[in-house]
Amino acid sequence: MFSIIRKLLIRAKSLDAIYDRLDKIETKLERFDKLADENESLWQYLDEQKEMEGVFVGSAEEFAEEFSDIMLRNLKPYGDA
Repeated sequence: MFSIIRKLLIRAKSLDAIYDRLDKIETKLERFDKLADENESLWQYLDEQKEMEGVFVGSAEEFAEEFSDIMLRNLKPYGDA
């Protein structure tokens, strides 16, 4: 009887470890989904800028500088940032 209880306890602990691991994986997947959404939004923004010809007049360096300023203003820090 004691061995059956011990086996059940071991299986319950291993099942608990599996659930903990699944929670960690789901958390990472949610982070990757957020990154994918941000990436898609960025490409959509760039496509819209291409369609609106003549909106930005200047050199490539000025465009890159303005673009990086826009990105920095819209960044949302994660973690220890």
